[in-house]
Amino acid sequence: MTAVHELTLKAPTICLTCHEEYRCALQRVGEIEDAKPNPAKDLELAALRGAIRDYEVRNQRLRMIGTRITG
Repeated sequence: MTAVHELTLKAPTICLTCHEEYRCALQRVGEIEDAKPNPAKDLELAALRGAIRDYEVRNQRLRMIGTRITG
């Protein structure tokens, strides 16, 4: 999982590159949701949720392409 702090944003941008990072991100979301509310953690939570959504969309597209090639 790569976190890139951009100069114009206060929240990190997160890119998940493999299933292990995806699994860890899901676990971290659960940890943050179970903790006390915290503005800094809210930014991390939003970044993680966005990265998880992007990863799921990317994998769904790859599965569809694989089905077309092998089907």
